[in-house]
This record gives sequence, structure tokens and C-alpha cells, in this order.
Amino acid sequence: SSVGRLSRMDALQGQAMSRERQRRRRRQLELQQITAALHRIDAGDYGECISCGEAIALPRLEHDPAVPLCIDCASARERG
Repeated sequence: SSVGRLSRMDALQGQAMSRERQRRRRRQLELQQITAALHRIDAGDYGECISCGEAIALPRLEHDPAVPLCIDCASARERG
């Protein structure tokens, strides 16, 4: 029936809009993280964990140059 097709189309459109909102939020978060990393570079404390002040391992920074936490602090934050 046409009502069923319209409901299905509405559901698909709602899903697409939800995915796009999630993509936008993810991009905004990435931009915020990059901006914060640039500020840390300007301040001279890039590569230091913002939580404990210890050095962030180079492989971690190579994987994600905008990462603000060392692996220990990031793990603790995820658990807690």
C-alpha cells in the first residue's frame, strides 16, 4: 500500500538525517580537538597529557596528533 511505502520512506529519511547529524557532531568534535592541539603547540605543552602532565607516547601522537591524554589517563577516563 502507498501508506506503507510512505512510512518506509519517512523512516529511511529519518535514518539518513540522524546519520548526518552524527557525522556533523563527529566533525565538530574533531575540529575542536585539532584547535585544542594547536593551542597546546602555541603554549609549548603539545605532547604532554592534559590530565597528568606526563609525555604522551610518540606512537599515540602519530596515530592521532590531536590526542590530549596519555594512554593511562585515557584508559582511566574510559573506565570511570
